[in-house]
Amino acid sequence: MDWKDTAKQIVAQVGGKENIQGATYCTTRLRLTLADESKANDEAVSSIPGVIGVAHGSGQYQIIIGNRVPRVYEAMQELGVLTKNVQPPQEQKKKSIPARMMDGLLGSMTPIIPAIIGCAMMKVLLVLLPMLGVLSTDSSTYQVLNVIGDGSFYFLPILVAASAAQYFHANLFLSITIAGILIHPSLLALFNAGDAVSLFGIPVTAANYPYSILPAIIMAWVVSKVEKLVDRVTPAITKTFLDPMLVVLICAPIALWVVGPAGAIAGEAISGGLEWIQVNLGWLAVGIIGGIYPVLVLFGMHHVLTPIAIASISSLGFDSLVMVAQLGANLAQGGASMAVALRSKNKNMRQTAAAAGFSALVAGITEPAMYGVTLRLKRPFIAVLIASFVSGSFAGLMQLKSFSTACPGLVTTIQYIEADRTSSILYIALTCLIAVAVSFLLTFILGFKDPVEAGAAADATPKKDEKAPAMEKGSQVERRTVDSPLDGKVIPLNQVDDETFASGVLGAGAAIVPADGKVYAPFDATVETLPDSRHAVGLRSADGVELLIHVGKDTVNLAGQHFTAHVKEGDTVTKGQLLLTCDLEALRGAGYDVTTPVIVTNTDEFLDVVPAQEGAITHGSRLLTIL
Repeated sequence: MDWKDTAKQIVAQVGGKENIQGATYCTTRLRLTLADESKANDEAVSSIPGVIGVAHGSGQYQIIIGNRVPRVYEAMQELGVLTKNVQPPQEQKKKSIPARMMDGLLGSMTPIIPAIIGCAMMKVLLVLLPMLGVLSTDSSTYQVLNVIGDGSFYFLPILVAASAAQYFHANLFLSITIAGILIHPSLLALFNAGDAVSLFGIPVTAANYPYSILPAIIMAWVVSKVEKLVDRVTPAITKTFLDPMLVVLICAPIALWVVGPAGAIAGEAISGGLEWIQVNLGWLAVGIIGGIYPVLVLFGMHHVLTPIAIASISSLGFDSLVMVAQLGANLAQGGASMAVALRSKNKNMRQTAAAAGFSALVAGITEPAMYGVTLRLKRPFIAVLIASFVSGSFAGLMQLKSFSTACPGLVTTIQYIEADRTSSILYIALTCLIAVAVSFLLTFILGFKDPVEAGAAADATPKKDEKAPAMEKGSQVERRTVDSPLDGKVIPLNQVDDETFASGVLGAGAAIVPADGKVYAPFDATVETLPDSRHAVGLRSADGVELLIHVGKDTVNLAGQHFTAHVKEGDTVTKGQLLLTCDLEALRGAGYDVTTPVIVTNTDEFLDVVPAQEGAITHGSRLLTIL
């Protein structure tokens, strides 16, 4: 493939050279900083040979290319288009204040979603078990389980403070300390006593800080600024004890006097706004939220709604808007994907659509379905929007409620069951049926441009210099094997918490939950890709297998911290040779998922890629069989 031509087309379709302020790249994505993203043509960029798709996030225009992204980047450098000297902080300074606030909210909320879901599912059990007669609400077991279910919600400011500290590069423990002050039992006791509370003679407004989110996020940002200010003025010999003392002494009053009360008032305003919407729009409000929810997911803004749902559950005991609307929207993605799986004549699309549809229906994970199927084919995405609105409107009309914030899917529908309203079970089932049926039928009615129709003729006859799929030699199919590069546990690729890998858009393979931080060469190969962040490595075997080993999710953000490379690009390595090492405990401690996808990025050149069975594996054992 002519990567220089690919680079030229990318430049043309993102608004020209003058619209590109700079770029960098990770293992699979070219990340452009554009002066004006509206000038970029997503559809045209996605159709460029060598480009898999387009995503937007972190203030960047992300072009998904796969293992060959360094070649595109180098080609763009040769064209004199861009340099590697793009610093995210410079880009963020140019963003509007609302945009930066949105980024901060999303960046702080997203990492703590698993903790919220874990406790939310406990709350679901506390609704279900008494209904089944398994547990009495008067028992001490029920009371203790209720405390467990409240864990992440009551201490939500602590979780948010830790996540926000990482996002704003503030001191983790100082940020947690400030958040802890706000929910300290003694402070809450002073508020509950009803007497006036003051600090240095200045009144401290009483507020309910447990379950609150905004004060913790804002104070993490304040801590990051105060730290730098204090560090400039304190003598070097006193920094060890004076810096943290001053940070706490300055930030705690700010939290108690200003940020805490303001954040609590803002939270109450959000709850009031939610109540106003429901009072004035009624059931239609749920339909509207459902209709726009897939679009919010597209732009990565759907987690903005999570605080609204949490605020509603904490104050009312249930949420009748956000989580209810999300149920139909998630299942609609699954229904449309299943329709594509049945109608498409393209083998890869059928497999992708079926896997993505199953993920959306059962687990409520919609990114693989959206990016890999519905949005890619366009018309099915329209079907999803319509079905989301219709199912949401029905759910609103039936006054469904959610008692948890677990990701809505078929397995979590029990969170919508009302103990004193058995008819809610019927309404839940009908909501799910409407979402799936409407999206499924509309996808068939609207149709879509099957990839086979667009490229069947070209695929049938390989172009010059392009490799044909591996074929039989004599009467036997040629087999290649890929050994495991790590010790750990094998899991299916579609269980990876990253839609780009899970959807199979980068290629087939498997994923490993590593037992240690050592990555070995799975075969004799050449090191083709080794980014500066050292979080991944791309290999090419002598017989043409291109393999990507990507350690963890979003670990590119660490810029090489906790990673050590023992090889460099261009090196020839032998099977079993140590390639990378990383500190897994440090990665986990920083909040990173260390699950490692192992992908055959040129899957299309082979008949099939068969992963090993799930379970324990050691490096050197067979992981993939390639036909």
